[in-house]
Amino acid sequence: MYGQCILCLESTELLTEEHIFPEAVGGNIAKYVLCKPCNDELGRWVDAPYVDQKHIQLARVAYKIKGKTGNIPQPFSETYSLNGSDGQLKIKLDKDFTPRVVPQAPKVWVTEGGEVGFSLSRDVKDRKDIPKIIRTVLSRFFKSEEGKRLGWSDEQKENAIQRAIDGATRVEPRSEQIKSPLGGRWTIELKALFAEHIKVIYEIRCLEFGAPYINSPSGGRLRAFLRAQCCDEPEPWDLKDMAKHLNVAPQIPKDLDGFIKYLTNGNPHTHHIAVVTPASVVCSMLGMGAVFHDGDLDQAPGVADIVKVYISSVTGGKSGIFCLHELLGDGQ
Repeated sequence: MYGQCILCLESTELLTEEHIFPEAVGGNIAKYVLCKPCNDELGRWVDAPYVDQKHIQLARVAYKIKGKTGNIPQPFSETYSLNGSDGQLKIKLDKDFTPRVVPQAPKVWVTEGGEVGFSLSRDVKDRKDIPKIIRTVLSRFFKSEEGKRLGWSDEQKENAIQRAIDGATRVEPRSEQIKSPLGGRWTIELKALFAEHIKVIYEIRCLEFGAPYINSPSGGRLRAFLRAQCCDEPEPWDLKDMAKHLNVAPQIPKDLDGFIKYLTNGNPHTHHIAVVTPASVVCSMLGMGAVFHDGDLDQAPGVADIVKVYISSVTGGKSGIFCLHELLGDGQ
């Protein structure tokens, strides 16, 4: 359907489905408020950096939140170095957190007795590939200058390859208990979290209050901020100064935090939730939040003085858009 895009304010493009809370982290409230170019830009420059944060990936693993491809990210995707009985090993964790040895480049050399030495290490799960690897590596070696200097016949080369394969197949696989800790340093990009909260706050206020908010000074500031992020090299900005400029505190005070816990049955880390009034929005996503406050709509005609709650459970609980009294039980 056609309509005014809340970001570019144009009405020439079809509006597309936009998930208010990112779909990749369990958001399930969607509205047609953005044209496709703006939807794509916010997805690339605002949603993606938020979703890529390590603690968000950990939440997706913990709550089994799949992306559009059906996959759950592996936040521990780095290569780790460990001390093994045969020296230092490099391992990676597969998607179910099972450690696997990272293949090392095979080594080929000529011994003092004129024979060919060969070594390689592979994870036990890759053992079936070893004969093919040996044949490929040794065949290339015999074509090299060092291999040609041996002066071997094709039969001698084939015998050497087969001996190496036979020797490898006789080696029993060995398992070792990992005793070294897998350590690393993670960085949470606070600006990425802040930008995502601004996106959610802006979209919800546009949905609830329409043109009065879109055309307000506050709406213009939040919209300008979001559009400025959608480029290869956004202008640098200071989080503290930007929070003050947009009237958004990048944390939830204790009294409101208790209210969010109440609305989520004590589990804010398994919910995306936003409580919106004409003057404010309290937004919490997976336990991290921001608070917006502004008086631009105080005198705006037609703005209902009600409290709405947008809530998405990532574990199959209550989700949707509610009046606050519905959640508090007053409407039953």
